[in-house]
Amino acid sequence: MRPAEPVELRIRARTIWMVALNVLGLVAAVTVLRRVSFVVTWVLVALVLALALDPAVSWLERKKVRRGFGVVLVAVGLLAFLGGVGATVAPMALDQGRALAEKAPELVDKLQRNEGLAALDARFDILERAKSEVGSGAKLAAGSLFAVVGSVAYGVTGTVTVFVLTIFMLLYGRPLVGSALEWVSPDRRPRLLELGRRTRKSVGGYVAGSLIIASIGGVVSGVTLLVLGVPYFLPLALLMIVLGIIPYIGPLLGGALIVGTTFLSSGVRSGVIALVVFVAYQQLENEILQPLVQRKTIRMNPLIIALVMLAGTAYAGIVGALLALPVAGAVQVVLQDVLERRKARYGDANGDEQPGASAEPPDRSRPMRPATT
Repeated sequence: MRPAEPVELRIRARTIWMVALNVLGLVAAVTVLRRVSFVVTWVLVALVLALALDPAVSWLERKKVRRGFGVVLVAVGLLAFLGGVGATVAPMALDQGRALAEKAPELVDKLQRNEGLAALDARFDILERAKSEVGSGAKLAAGSLFAVVGSVAYGVTGTVTVFVLTIFMLLYGRPLVGSALEWVSPDRRPRLLELGRRTRKSVGGYVAGSLIIASIGGVVSGVTLLVLGVPYFLPLALLMIVLGIIPYIGPLLGGALIVGTTFLSSGVRSGVIALVVFVAYQQLENEILQPLVQRKTIRMNPLIIALVMLAGTAYAGIVGALLALPVAGAVQVVLQDVLERRKARYGDANGDEQPGASAEPPDRSRPMRPATT
């Protein structure tokens, strides 16, 4: 036998150029996204809010209200609610937050008197670092006027931009999707429309449900701290609402901050009561509220949730952590649709029959009869 001749691989110059251009395009896209990451964040926040408000607009449509007028009603109602809350709660929350920031070094000193924590602090210098960080943060907050004005201007600009984008998405999102579907072959349009409906229902329901549950948790925490006489109940309740949106670790972190602050500011008795209320509410939330509110929304493996939250936090901080799960939920809906189509085409690998395969092997002991026509 003659030895096999080596196969000569010939790559055309056009292929090399195409690969190089694709790589350069990908690098350019990543660079642009990094430079305008705040814009991407604003767009994602607006998209998530639009998905959360879309059920209310759709409900008004079912009541024979035109969509444009329904969007205006929802937007005005949201502004009225936020304006009312801001006018009544914001000044008191700012005063209590400023008082808590000024009191923080003293609270850390109380922690240093605890024997167990003192041993850990002597080894790892935890409390001293926390005290220095709090002190530097308080000095920074009371420091540069230009930095404060710049942060306020950036926050106002972002808020207005997100609100306008949300309204535009509610008003013109459907026509834009319809125009995009014109580029798709007619036989694929029903599947894509159904996929978009499932994504909107799953992600929008999750966002709305998470906001409801987090708000309930914040109200319960605020009322409990108010009854116990904790002087910082408003900022802690607002912090609990924000952290309550983050699954698993958010409520635990918020509860630890609330219980710890209650222990240090109002004594052991109040701290124990706050701990009991927090644990009881968590059981109520996990056993009743979550199954009731989030029945038909995102279902995701806890490990994937943790990885997604870490990635979102690394990309955009607390905002990235809040947006990571809705974005991952939309991706999960698409992947589930692809998996269902693959199973329908090739059969389930867990014992399902292949398309066209018979349920039983043919009986070879019997003579085969010729086919009759």
